[in-house]
Amino acid sequence: MHSKLGSILKRWHSFSANPRQLQKKWAGVFYKNESDYLRSISCADCRSFDSSKNACGIGFGTPLRKCVVSSIEAHFNNCVDEHVLEIGFGRFMLAKSLITRSGGVWTGIEPKIPKSVVPTLGQGGHGDAANIPFGDATFDRVFGIQSIEHWGQKVGGRVPSDYGECLKEVSRVLKPGGTVYFDAPIYFHGHEMFIANDLPRIRALFCDELWSNVKIEKWRQSYEPLERYAPSDTVLKQDWPVELVSYSADDLHKARDSVSVYMIAITAEKRIAC
Repeated sequence: MHSKLGSILKRWHSFSANPRQLQKKWAGVFYKNESDYLRSISCADCRSFDSSKNACGIGFGTPLRKCVVSSIEAHFNNCVDEHVLEIGFGRFMLAKSLITRSGGVWTGIEPKIPKSVVPTLGQGGHGDAANIPFGDATFDRVFGIQSIEHWGQKVGGRVPSDYGECLKEVSRVLKPGGTVYFDAPIYFHGHEMFIANDLPRIRALFCDELWSNVKIEKWRQSYEPLERYAPSDTVLKQDWPVELVSYSADDLHKARDSVSVYMIAITAEKRIAC
């Protein structure tokens, strides 16, 4: 939903979200374990699903955006006394609102902001995952909303960043035992491993030397009874031909009529010994 009403509902949700209510909504285990690192949240079992209406209870946004909202609600409803860094912040303020309202301090970096705007703790400014302008062990948590898939992106003439170097930089600014959260779309845009649903390759980005307790949550891969969310014509024509190198573009195009765009949320902890 890109309507004016949708924008108003999105802003209102960010403004009115109550951390205590969301702690109750998402208390306990809200996923099913599939393997040592894979978890799944089907639409039918999601706590945002409204069974009386057979619809998602998040009343705005695309199917993917609804998952982003639910995952943020689940992961950011209690940030008491935490210093939290957001990489690639935009206009969607739900995470920032929950962080600050639950007792944390939000700081953000964004590469599109002029370099003259230097971020300080509690404020946003210029920066990116490869160049985080803060000292070692500054933050308790680092996160990105629909940003990690773009770090290694080439479309539009971008110069891709190296994922290993970016995650070393993220680890550097995290306190020992600090955590990360990154969500990203699958079968949509960004680096080819996200387009191709290569979850083992994505998991391998988080090397055991730096990270422990790495988990990947799959939101909406099992979408029934809700609608399938097909990859758009735009990404098929603009992104896939540029990004796909290691995978068969023909196979992915053939699969377009059966696959559904879904979201992953990656969480991990910085090893205390690092």
